[in-house]
Amino acid sequence: AAYNEEKIIRDKLANSLALDYPREKLEIIVVADGSSDGTPNIAAKFADRGIRCLFEPERRGKSHALNRAVAASQSEIVVLSDANNLFSSNALRYLVRALSRPSVGGVSGAKRIIENRDRAASVGDSLYWRYESRIKLAESELGGTVAADGEIFAMRRELYRPIPPEVINDDAFLTLAVVLQGYEIGYEPAATSTEEASASITEDFRVKVRMVAGGYQFLAMYWRDLMGTGWFAFKFASHKILRWLMPLFLIALLSISTLRFDEWPYALLLVAQILFYGVASVGALVPSVRQASKLVYIPFYFTTMNLAAFVGLARFLRGRQSVLWSKAAR
Repeated sequence: AAYNEEKIIRDKLANSLALDYPREKLEIIVVADGSSDGTPNIAAKFADRGIRCLFEPERRGKSHALNRAVAASQSEIVVLSDANNLFSSNALRYLVRALSRPSVGGVSGAKRIIENRDRAASVGDSLYWRYESRIKLAESELGGTVAADGEIFAMRRELYRPIPPEVINDDAFLTLAVVLQGYEIGYEPAATSTEEASASITEDFRVKVRMVAGGYQFLAMYWRDLMGTGWFAFKFASHKILRWLMPLFLIALLSISTLRFDEWPYALLLVAQILFYGVASVGALVPSVRQASKLVYIPFYFTTMNLAAFVGLARFLRGRQSVLWSKAAR
């Protein structure tokens, strides 16, 4: 799905054509619906190399675009990606190999962030995705991960279910669709995709708000289905739901520590929180300090992203989150 991606679509298609995979077995489909820039024209120039570009003037969101692409494909396996992600040359081979296990219906590769001192969000993004990778590896030891990444996600085409137009987090919907059909989601860290971090913390904040609002929407729509998945549901709650609720836990901890300040364990907790948020505030007020020291950057990034999660919850409750992506500047 490529909406107004003229800056990167040429590199993405060149990267796709250079993948170490039999060319006669590879379909590459670009959906540029709603694009008002040169994305459709650039993609169309690759037609003589077997790349198809689908275009409708109306922008109807990423889920609609993915549904159109999969419907137009013929292959046994579909691999979903974003325009700003570049795959490692052997990524497809690793993904397909992981799908050779009969119990695996989908497999997620590993997302990598390029650390760049000129991009304030890059250090936090990189740390987050390394942490996320460790969680997924642990989950894989327990029968599959619960969090496929839409940037690099392969699945059996027969298991694909059209994504409802109102769904925000398409990868969460497809993950659950695979699990409900009796398959697990594998994780293959050797299949990597690389992208630049958001251009600023503000852009990263907006992305986090959308993802959390979409997470709550997904939970509200499909909690009954989740409840019937047993072990998957437990891992999903641990990995995702507790993370979305973290801002509320942090507020509760600060409130309880304040109210019971006269008892030493709570007094110690309150002092620790004041110091932590104080360091985070220094990071917010003095960008040069947070960029120079991870001791400042990590509290700042942690606090900022949990604030974004809180805003995401508020946006969900108010029904203000659109299915259309507000693209992050990169």
